[in-house]
Amino acid sequence: MEAKILLIEDEKNILETLKEVLELSDYQVFTATNGREGFTAIMEEKPDLVLCDVSMPEIDGFTLLKTINQKLDYAHRPVFLFLTARVDAMEIRKGMNLGADDYILKPFETSDVLDAIKLRLEKRQQMDAVKMESKSESKQSQNDKLSIPSGEGVRFEKFKNILYCSADRAYCNFHLIDKKSIMVSKPMKEFEEELLKHDFFKVHKSTIVNLQHIVKYERGAGGSLELSDGTKVGVSTRRKDDLLDLLTER
Repeated sequence: MEAKILLIEDEKNILETLKEVLELSDYQVFTATNGREGFTAIMEEKPDLVLCDVSMPEIDGFTLLKTINQKLDYAHRPVFLFLTARVDAMEIRKGMNLGADDYILKPFETSDVLDAIKLRLEKRQQMDAVKMESKSESKQSQNDKLSIPSGEGVRFEKFKNILYCSADRAYCNFHLIDKKSIMVSKPMKEFEEELLKHDFFKVHKSTIVNLQHIVKYERGAGGSLELSDGTKVGVSTRRKDDLLDLLTER
């Protein structure tokens, strides 16, 4: 089935050119001329990929992507590519922190646009295939591992091998027992529910710890925990009592 692509661009010539090129490449194409129209189209048409200008009237590209992140979970968000004429490292970083999959700089060759779209759609299909394969595993196997999206695709890590997860703005880091870590360009809250189901505890707004790896609790305002690899993590005063109750029960 042909992929559905939404073009959001306020420059008429660029919009019409890209629409024609994509339709000739057998994509099903929808268009919008500003962020507000784009948001409506995303919710109604459910495109596989969005190609969106950054600077637009009414709602800019960054605000649109931020809104989409609030409305849709990762599994239902389209691949999101930005178009921009500004080669600004801070701007590009801002977009990537929001979850953009790629940037295409203006002026561009249409072949570069087609290559970027093909690459990102294939990567999403691969990730979806991995997720489907994971779902077909036994229930025990599913419950034993956490799906962690990384730069190489989706990594399945056993819960028992995760020491703790720490938040860093739009990113989070999974710290493993082998002294390695996995940085994920998604907020910790996307993994929180699954971790808490598997013997983890949120000791701080930016830290979720595997209870199995706690070696010692040290007293203080909130106190701190020593983990099995020697790492120490702080505990918030709000969560201290609940944590001590759990540790006492164990």
